[in-house]
Amino acid sequence: MSSRTVQHELPKRKETDAWSEAYPAQGLIPDGPATEEGGGLDLRALMAAAYRNRLIFVIVIALALLAAVVVTMLTTPIYVATASVQIEQQTATILEKSDVEPVIPMADADRFLETQGAILRSRALAERVAYSLNLARNDRFIEAMGGEPPKATGRALIVARYRQVVGLLLRNLSIKVPTDSRVASISFASPSPEIAAQVANSYAENYIRSNLERRFDSSAYARQFLQNQIAQTKERLEDSEEALLAYARTEGLVETEATGQTGEGGGSTTLTTSNLRDINASYVAVRAERVKAEQRWRQAQATPLMSLPEVQASPVIQQLLTRRATELAALGELRARYRPDHPSVEQATTELATLDREINTQAVNVRNGIRNAYDVLVNQERALETSVKGLSGNALSEQGLRVRYNILKREVDTNRSLYEALLQRYKELAATAGVSTSNISVIDGAQVPGGPSKPDLFMNLAFALFAGLGLGALAAFVREHFDDAIRTPDEVQRKLGLQLLGVTPIITSGGDPVSELRDPKSPLAEAYHSLRTSISFASTQGQPRTILFTSSRPEEGKSTSSIAIAQEFGSLGQRVLLIDGDLRKPSLHKVLKLSSKAGLSNVLAHHLELSQAVQPSGFANVDFVSSGPIPPNPTELLASHTLPQLLAQARESYDTIVIDGPPVIGLADAQLLSRQVDATVFAAQASRSHRGQAKAAVRRLHAANANVIGAVLTKFDAKRAGYGYGYGYGYAYDYTYGNTD
Repeated sequence: MSSRTVQHELPKRKETDAWSEAYPAQGLIPDGPATEEGGGLDLRALMAAAYRNRLIFVIVIALALLAAVVVTMLTTPIYVATASVQIEQQTATILEKSDVEPVIPMADADRFLETQGAILRSRALAERVAYSLNLARNDRFIEAMGGEPPKATGRALIVARYRQVVGLLLRNLSIKVPTDSRVASISFASPSPEIAAQVANSYAENYIRSNLERRFDSSAYARQFLQNQIAQTKERLEDSEEALLAYARTEGLVETEATGQTGEGGGSTTLTTSNLRDINASYVAVRAERVKAEQRWRQAQATPLMSLPEVQASPVIQQLLTRRATELAALGELRARYRPDHPSVEQATTELATLDREINTQAVNVRNGIRNAYDVLVNQERALETSVKGLSGNALSEQGLRVRYNILKREVDTNRSLYEALLQRYKELAATAGVSTSNISVIDGAQVPGGPSKPDLFMNLAFALFAGLGLGALAAFVREHFDDAIRTPDEVQRKLGLQLLGVTPIITSGGDPVSELRDPKSPLAEAYHSLRTSISFASTQGQPRTILFTSSRPEEGKSTSSIAIAQEFGSLGQRVLLIDGDLRKPSLHKVLKLSSKAGLSNVLAHHLELSQAVQPSGFANVDFVSSGPIPPNPTELLASHTLPQLLAQARESYDTIVIDGPPVIGLADAQLLSRQVDATVFAAQASRSHRGQAKAAVRRLHAANANVIGAVLTKFDAKRAGYGYGYGYGYAYDYTYGNTD
C-alpha cells in the first residue's frame, strides 16, 4: 500500500453479513410491467410523446395540407342552387269538409313530411322535370353534368337518354325536410350555375303541378264514387221504410212519441208502453207514501195518546188544553175558599171533567185520522198494482213484436243518415270541383349562384388538418408502441421493476464529466448528491460498503456514475476505493487520466498486492485501482477465489468500495462481480437503454443472486423526452428518488 494510503488508513472494521441479510436474492422479473399505478389516461405522457414525435406531426400535416390544396385546385367547381317551398298538411278526404285540416299527432305530421320528401326524391318527379325541360335532347346538360351521350340509335337512344338524365338528376338532387318546420329546401348541384338554378326551379314547379293533379284526380274519383253510393243508399232507404210501415200495420203497432234512444227496445213508444210507464210511476209514488203512512201509524200506536206530535200540534186540542188550565186554576181558588160539597166547587169540577172528555175525544180523532190516511194509501196501492200487472202482461206480449220492429227502424235510420251524409259531401265536392287549391307554395325561387359551393378550400384545409393530426397521432402511436426505449424516470420502475435511485442530466455544453463533478453546484454534481443519498438510505442496515455499477450495454454512464459516487462518499470524509472492474474495455483510467499499467488484473493473477495497484484518483479521500493490462481470460480471473479475498482486504482499509463493472449483456463478468458485492446499481441511459435488453440484463443479475438495490437513469434530456417543463429546476430537488426509510 502507498504511503498516502497508509497515512489515511482508518481502523479496521469487522466484516459482517448485514447486507446479505438486508437484501435477499430477488426472483426473475416477469415479462409484463412490474408496476402499474393506475389505468387512467396520463396526459403528461401523451404530451411528452407528442413532443418527441413533433417532426412526424409536422411532416404528416404538411403533406395533408398540400394534398388538400392540390385536390382543391384539380376539382371541378360545383354550383348549388336552392329553392324553398312551404308544405302545409292538407289531406284529401271524402266524408269530411275539404277546407278543414284535421289536427293529428306529431308522429303523423313527421310521417307526412317524410312522405313529401320521398315524393320529391321520386323517379316520377325526376321524369316530369326531365320532360318539362327537354333534358333528354340536351347534350349540353349531359356533358355539363359529367356524362357522355349514349351511342344507341332509334327509340333505344331516347330511352337511354331519359334514363341517363333521370339518373343525373337524382344523383345531384338534395332535399331537406326539417321536422320542426314546414319549409323544404330543394337543392341541385351542377358545374353550370344556370343549369343548377333552372333545374331547382323546375323541381319546385313540377312538384306543385303533380300535387294539384293528384288532388283533381282524387276529387273526380270521389264525385263518381259518391254518385254511385248515393243511388244505392237511396234505394236501400226506400226499401227499408216500406218494410217498416208494412210490419207496423200488420201487427197493429202505434207509435206515440220518439224516445231519442237507440238499441233494443228503444227508438219509439207505443200506447201500451206509455200507459204502463205512467201508471207504474204513480204506483211507485203511492207505494212510497203508503210506506211513510204505515210508519206514522205504527209510531202513533206505540206512543201515548197525548204525546203524539199530531195531537200536540192540533189547534182544537191546544184551545181545549188552554181552557182546562184556566178551569183548573179557578177550581183551585174555589177549593181554597169553599168546602168540597159547595155548589160552586162541584160545578167547576163537572166542567173540568167535561173538558177532559172532549180533549180525549179530539186526540182519538187525530189518531184515527192517521189510520184512515194509511188505509186509503193501502187501497190506492192495491188498485195501481193491479193495473200495472195488467199492462205489464200486455207490454210483454207486445215486446216480442217490437224486436222485429226496432230492427227495421234502425235500418231505416242508418240508411237515412248515410244518405244525408253522402248527399252533403257530394254537394261540397261539386261546389269546390273547379277550385284549384294547393297545400304547397314556393317561398324562394332558386337564384343563379354567385360562387361555387365545392370545392371549399377552407373546409378542405380544415379536414386535411384534422386528418393530418389523426394520421400523425397514429404514426406516433405506432412508433411509441414499437419503441421500447426507457425515456423518463417514471418508466424505470414500470418497465424494469427496479427502484429509481436517481437521475443524472446530460451534459449539453460538451464539457468533461470530471470537470462538472468538481463543481459542487453543477447540475451533474447535484444529481449525484441525490443518488448518493438514495444509496445511503436504501436500507435500514445502513450504507452498503461494496457497490457495483453495471449496465446492459457499454457507454450508458456507469463509469461516470462510479467516479461520481466515489467522489461523493469521499467528500463525506469516508475512505473510498474506486476499482475499474471492466477487464475487457476499461475506461476509468482514461477519464481520470491515470496509468493502467498495473491494476486489478495483476492483483487477481497474484502478480501484485492490492497496495501496489492503488494510486491516487485526484479526488479527496478516494483511491483508484485501474483494470490493469487486459488479460486473455477475464472471466476466469473474476471467478477465482482471489476476488473475494481482494474485497475482504479492501474492506479492512476502506469504508466504501465502488466498482465500475462491465456490461451485463453478452458477458458473465458483471454477474460474477455482483455476487461478491453488497449492492448493485443498474445504470440505464435515457432514450438509449431499451426495455428488452435492460430487463434481460436485470434477469441475469437476479439469476446470479445479485442484490440490485435500484437503478439510475443517466444522460437524461428532459426537453428531448418531452418533459421540458416538468423537470427543469434543480436536479437536487427534482431527482431525489428512492426509498428513504
